Amino acid sequence: MRQGLERECLRVNENGIASKKNHPASIGHKLTHKFITTDYAENLLEFITGVHSSTDDLLNELYAVHSATAKALEGEFFWPSSMPSILPTDAEVPLAYFGESNVGRLKTLYRRGLGLRYGRSMQSIAGVHYNFSFSESFWNHLKKLERSDLPLQEFKNQKYFHLIRNYKRYSWLLVYLFGASPVVDKSFLEGKDHRLEQLAGNTFYSPEGVALRMGGLGYTSKAQEEIVICYNKLDTYIKTLEKARRTPYAPYSKIGLKNELGEHLQLNDHLLQIDNEFYSNIRPKNIARSRESALGALYHRGVEYIEVRVLDVDPYEPLGVGKEQINFLHLFLSWCLTIDSPEITSEECKRLDYNLDQIVRFGRKKELLLEKASEKISRDEFVRELMSSIGDFSRPIFDLDPEYQSAFEKQMLKVENSDELPVNKVLNDSGNGFITSSAKLAKSYFKDFYDFEIPKEYDFEDLAKASVEAERLVREKDTRTFDEFLEFYFEEIKLPI
Repeated sequence: MRQGLERECLRVNENGIASKKNHPASIGHKLTHKFITTDYAENLLEFITGVHSSTDDLLNELYAVHSATAKALEGEFFWPSSMPSILPTDAEVPLAYFGESNVGRLKTLYRRGLGLRYGRSMQSIAGVHYNFSFSESFWNHLKKLERSDLPLQEFKNQKYFHLIRNYKRYSWLLVYLFGASPVVDKSFLEGKDHRLEQLAGNTFYSPEGVALRMGGLGYTSKAQEEIVICYNKLDTYIKTLEKARRTPYAPYSKIGLKNELGEHLQLNDHLLQIDNEFYSNIRPKNIARSRESALGALYHRGVEYIEVRVLDVDPYEPLGVGKEQINFLHLFLSWCLTIDSPEITSEECKRLDYNLDQIVRFGRKKELLLEKASEKISRDEFVRELMSSIGDFSRPIFDLDPEYQSAFEKQMLKVENSDELPVNKVLNDSGNGFITSSAKLAKSYFKDFYDFEIPKEYDFEDLAKASVEAERLVREKDTRTFDEFLEFYFEEIKLPI
């Protein structure tokens, strides 16, 4: 297995107020840094690891990146939760600034468009994205075992979509076991319709929900409901997203492309400005090359890995994710590859969306019913059925590595005792206020990050200098005006549909 992590977190001051400071220059340039950038808002850090076989190596690298960043901050901390800290008004949430190169301006303009479409405060929500693949030797071995005559890449494409379809069927289980965003500060709710209840002071919560990040207050969009993808084939996946990227959408046309001062407002007025705007809970991916879109990388070279996107930041892990969780993901994703995976019909597609929505909004409800085939089944019965199947599949792995058995048993403990679920721990700890409890965790983790001695193989000072020089070269290579660049860019990434 090969794996990588992308962890997002807000920079906040000691009182839990979202930072108003720019990305620290001493870290390097966010456009070109190998490990450290920002996501949507200027104060939303994003830490990106390399690719690792060893989970220990993966987490050690992520820890070193946190430590290097901590040493560059002044009076600020890493927010340990998915839902944001105390925010300013929506209009005052700062857009990430990537410099004056055409590529940098495109990235900032994309975020400006997102703010106009969905609101800027949404761009302060954090998550953990887990990138996962099987090795080439694994695929060659499996292809031989199955006596497949397909070219290797086509075989991989089909098998990854086999896995993805089952992930879509059962990813609600991951949300149930790892969801940890039932509470939010009142500042996030300004101007929003919601049905949350007051828990304490400015802390509001979903009485039965598990993950606000995954619900109506998070990365959802009525416009994107028109984009129906059920992941049966790579070809239809690419064609559906490419069509959405090129289809105008009336409400976005009303926003316009420029204001009265001639300033750009969004990249275009289409359903998706770029394909990454589609907020799916899993993505098939390949590594995009220079002057290539993420979708173009898939079109030209097929699926190389998958990106798991349902994970809340775990407030009880300094890195937002821990080894036991990753080990369980290994079991879950491998299980998804091995069990039957028929193509998803339009009827089943609706059922899968329903189950995920029910867990997100009502996952803590005692008598919650989910849909299985054409029948209703209790959440608890469905959870036990899936965990039994995953356990049966995993027993040979347990014999090889007892850490996997420990990871599985940790999840079974949550199944037997719901008090062990992260969502319930968060609710209990937020009784005196979400900001208070989260800020306490942030300061505790930060001290350890700051005091950590970074391994010599990571020279973050050189990495910072190299990123600044790399961004300078990007700027110097620009030969077009920004308008010319946008026209050229969208023409260049266009795919046949």
